[in-house]
Amino acid sequence: MKKTLKRIAVGVAAMAVLCAVPLMSGCESSHPEAVITISYDGTDYELTYKLYRNMYPQTVKHFIELADAGFYDNTIIHSYESSYFYGGGYSYNAEGYESTYEADYEEGTGAMGEYFAANSKERAYYELATNGTLTPSVYRDYIGGQYRDALPTVIGEVGDTHVIQNGALTGGFGALRMFYSAKDLENGDVVYLDKDGNDDGAIFDGYLEHSATSIFSIQTSTASGSTDYCIFGQLVDTDVLTQLTSAVSSGSTLTVDNVVIDQYDQIIGERYDNTDDFTVQSIPLIVKSVEITRY
Repeated sequence: MKKTLKRIAVGVAAMAVLCAVPLMSGCESSHPEAVITISYDGTDYELTYKLYRNMYPQTVKHFIELADAGFYDNTIIHSYESSYFYGGGYSYNAEGYESTYEADYEEGTGAMGEYFAANSKERAYYELATNGTLTPSVYRDYIGGQYRDALPTVIGEVGDTHVIQNGALTGGFGALRMFYSAKDLENGDVVYLDKDGNDDGAIFDGYLEHSATSIFSIQTSTASGSTDYCIFGQLVDTDVLTQLTSAVSSGSTLTVDNVVIDQYDQIIGERYDNTDDFTVQSIPLIVKSVEITRY
């Protein structure tokens, strides 16, 4: 009996070790957790998120892969608005850049435009997306005569009847959202991408056009969500975000018009005009890290 109990104990311990290894399929939870650490004016704010893999498995996996690759570390909230923080597209004072965020802010919109051009992570995301590091969040796979995987995502991941699957998170204070290029299911201009890269009779287009991007946003209002976003995470404790938004509310801002979005974009989304406008804080909001603490 003692030997049997000992074997059971050893087996349980071995399983615990295995489940501690990231992304082992048998040990993935329905609700992974992530900590986004944002630094502002010398203070770190740790935002703990519950992610909804059970509802949006592809989007959550895409986000986790970016976090594990260190893509978000030492980036900035590149657009600050009254309702959202937008992050995931620009490094903080990238290596080799001659100026600094603070100096360029003081010089005005022209210098900040140059800052964004020099610190963009568009090419880095493009390379991750095309070398197989990232799992597409939107694709179809032809199996047994039927397309079985999720189609393009609006608020939630969409099934083959163009109906949002498993309900949808609808926003609120602290909601974590992933940006998508715009898609119109009703007008039939959605393009499907097979996981293996073959069209199998479906309309085919590139991965970047119809997948989740690297841009995430943190909602700082209580409004419902936009259909251009997948809301896939909720803040565990809102007090820290309340403290952060209170700290930045009195800071001065600068609006940078016509920021150039180049050919590698799709981290921002649909870009017919190839430019965007950002509002930035005089004191940078720095995303120090995005760490997955539970898989």
